[in-house]
Amino acid sequence: MQKYKRWEPPGLIQNKIAKNILLGLGITAGVALFLASPTGLFFLVKGTINYSLRKRDFNREIKRLKKKEYVALTKTPAGWLVRLTKKGEKRLQKSQVQELTLKPTKNWDRKWRLFIFDIPEKQRSGRDLVRKKIKELGLYNIQRSVFVYPYDCRRELDLLVDYYNLGKYTTYAEINKIDIDRELRKHFRTII
Repeated sequence: MQKYKRWEPPGLIQNKIAKNILLGLGITAGVALFLASPTGLFFLVKGTINYSLRKRDFNREIKRLKKKEYVALTKTPAGWLVRLTKKGEKRLQKSQVQELTLKPTKNWDRKWRLFIFDIPEKQRSGRDLVRKKIKELGLYNIQRSVFVYPYDCRRELDLLVDYYNLGKYTTYAEINKIDIDRELRKHFRTII
């Protein structure tokens, strides 16, 4: 007997148009976007996010994002001011963490990147989520809270710990030598 998964409409952030609008606004966060018309807003964001949208789709998604309080639109004498709200920034960051991946570079610089954390028990759920995501990213677990990776991954790990507000409990290091070098090379042989 075959089980069927119940269809559910995509959430707001899973919608590609909404996600790209939030991403485009996130990229230009802090910059006032004064535009003469909604058409100008459409073309600016379209160029910013490199995504081809129909005007109707774009306007619909802006309204949905505004309704969910992810963006704020303000009419000014010069045109429209569009900004990402705190709620929108948090939602965008969550989406970025969910889609986070590590891509190896072409040449390994023979340095190992250590990611060490000592997160208190009272923040156990955040600690467990960070550990789970780090393992999904492909870091090698040396000890319970010590991980290693052959390529620079500081930006991605900073994004992860900032999302869970655990940055003060983490350390990132680049090292040239490690006792288990042979074991690490064997583990990462497909990417180094």
